[in-house]
Amino acid sequence: MKRFNLKNALRSLSAAGLVIAAVCTQTSCSDLWSEQHPGTYYINSGETIASFLEEGEYKDDFTSFVYVLKKAGIWGELRTYGEHTCFAPTNEAFDAYMKKRYDEAPDNRKSHYTSLDSLTVSECDTIAKTHLCGTTFFCSDMSGDGAFPYPNLMDRYLTYYSFPDTVPAKTKDGRDTIKVKLGFKINQVSKIIEADDTVQNGVVHIVENVVQPSNKWLPGLMEENPEISIFFEAVKATGLRSELEKYVDPEYPWAPTKGRDPKSYYDSTISHFKATTKTDKTLIYDTGAEKDQMGTIPDLRYFKYTMFVVKDSVLKSRYGVTDVGGLRNLAKTIYPDGAGYEDTSDSSSLKKFLMYHILPMQLEYNKLNLTGTKNCAIVEKNRSYLDELDVEDFYEPMLPHSIMRVSTPYTDNTHAVGIFINRKGTEKTGLDAAGIRIANPSEYNGVDASAMNGCYHYIDDILKYDTDVRENVLNTRMRVMANTMSPDFINSGAAGRTNEGAAGDKYTVGFLKGFCTNFEALNDNTQFWVRYADQSFGTWMGYEMTIRGIYDLAIKLPNVPFDGTWEVRLWVNSMSNYQATYGGANPRGIVQFYFSDGKIDKYGSKVWKTCGIPVDLRIAGGDARIGNIKDSDIKKLDEDNYENNLELYDKAMRNRGYMKGMDSYNPSGSEDQNLRNDVDCNRKIVCNEFMRADGTYWLRMRQVMDTESADFPFCFVEMVPKSIYASETVKEDRH
Repeated sequence: MKRFNLKNALRSLSAAGLVIAAVCTQTSCSDLWSEQHPGTYYINSGETIASFLEEGEYKDDFTSFVYVLKKAGIWGELRTYGEHTCFAPTNEAFDAYMKKRYDEAPDNRKSHYTSLDSLTVSECDTIAKTHLCGTTFFCSDMSGDGAFPYPNLMDRYLTYYSFPDTVPAKTKDGRDTIKVKLGFKINQVSKIIEADDTVQNGVVHIVENVVQPSNKWLPGLMEENPEISIFFEAVKATGLRSELEKYVDPEYPWAPTKGRDPKSYYDSTISHFKATTKTDKTLIYDTGAEKDQMGTIPDLRYFKYTMFVVKDSVLKSRYGVTDVGGLRNLAKTIYPDGAGYEDTSDSSSLKKFLMYHILPMQLEYNKLNLTGTKNCAIVEKNRSYLDELDVEDFYEPMLPHSIMRVSTPYTDNTHAVGIFINRKGTEKTGLDAAGIRIANPSEYNGVDASAMNGCYHYIDDILKYDTDVRENVLNTRMRVMANTMSPDFINSGAAGRTNEGAAGDKYTVGFLKGFCTNFEALNDNTQFWVRYADQSFGTWMGYEMTIRGIYDLAIKLPNVPFDGTWEVRLWVNSMSNYQATYGGANPRGIVQFYFSDGKIDKYGSKVWKTCGIPVDLRIAGGDARIGNIKDSDIKKLDEDNYENNLELYDKAMRNRGYMKGMDSYNPSGSEDQNLRNDVDCNRKIVCNEFMRADGTYWLRMRQVMDTESADFPFCFVEMVPKSIYASETVKEDRH
């Protein structure tokens, strides 16, 4: 292929004034809302993706791709305004694709696969939609490894890994030399040979191979990899294969099998969220402070999975395991109580072992820590104590009553260590447990590990939910992000977006009653949205859910790893300056909290225990009922006794049922403006309850004000064991 000489800067300036706002919604393979409306699109007079491919300087390099796009019926869309990302394979890429197709065909069918004409409309549709995304993203904004931020038109996330790429270059005096730049490979096999060519309706990335994401379910993809045959055989033996082959929930009301009219259902949804519409799938609503917020609701409910797998070679070298029988025996040493059960029983040792290696949501490498989206770019910009606190999230695996800690340690030129499972401590503070390392995608040697309904990651050792993990590694303050507390938040694409990317990031996702695992709306007035991360928010990492209306919402609390008394805390931001800033009444409202151990009364409802008196979320932190005084003001009072005074004021706040915010995150990027120094940002201590490791516990929040405008910014829940919050020897950190 000819080398491109791109004029991105000029095209970007042109595009800035010409590209209209994207339809802020997830693209789905569902046909419910995919009808095109001829005459509603304005045809560009400038260069579009279509004209770039068919009429541009290098048009002869894309004739095969243009043929596929036209046969698929997608060509017209690429001539219109909008936002698209196009991964454009060259003619050489299609030649290689067709040759492979020919070579793999049966001998009596080879003659049928000699040309592009042999591709059916359905095959062209799959190829075309695999290479197109419904919003714009640039490789110049990407770093590290993982998945691109938006799905393609097949509703699949393309993965990438970056590597140092060498390209020929010349010095000023004309000498030949080699220039090193950051290169990308898509789905392990297709290198981007030219990136970020901006046109009026998006961006084109030129790729050297036709991208062929697997059309298999997760177990089928594992079966293709001989390096993980033992794990795959165990998946079959335990009956987990059928579980891991689920994808679309047939019971969700929008599913075609339900026979419900989508338009009618959508109209009722608009009414529920007290919203208007901008386009077919975009809701416009107000939060109180923010006006004209863009939102959407998922078309479908998905089942997706992430599996952590150990290579056969590692099992053999470390444990002498050479087959599924050996893995079964190893599992019995970890879960001896399951030794007498058949493999297919949920109580069996082997099935327990595997279920702790599986998460019920799809997390590509760069999504494993949602609080550190974009490889912790937000975190590194706004944290004060990078080397004292890992970026981490807590997830509930498929193993009942279990919890998993996933950590991204601080990375600099000296310590580029990766992502770990069940790691405790840092290199600066000392490591109590080094954790199990998750392999970087660049270590996969061309293996595509992303299936239709999930992905798998190599890990360097087996995972154990044993006494040491439960009582040592997980004996910690668990700060669990609201956005990760339901697999449906992640599988729908609602969680993990920021306001720093493309315009398509800046929308919220609303969820209807009955959609989300672990969340139960107890009345028909409850609205809850998962928002994008915004660094201007007074929340941890800028993430939050917005719970609105005269709500009554029950949330399953994260599993606790051991029996004991646990303190439950929630994030609150009073916005005491609301009236002065925005005018009108503060919308935070008054909430009554309740706790349940899951017991059911004679009417089939949970038994709820009232947690104190109703909490007025509008009270300013400096109010005597909370007693938050800025650390900087305390220091001015008596600098010599500053540390002792901090402890005294913190204790006084705890006696009132509150704690300050954290000093490890600064929305403004200024150290003296960290959340601990914002008197309106606090943690509310909701309750202290004895909880069992095999129990299921719920927290309920009920708005007691009769106002539709009330809202509660739910950022995280902290689950803190008594060994942390009431220790006489080790003080809980302020991070």
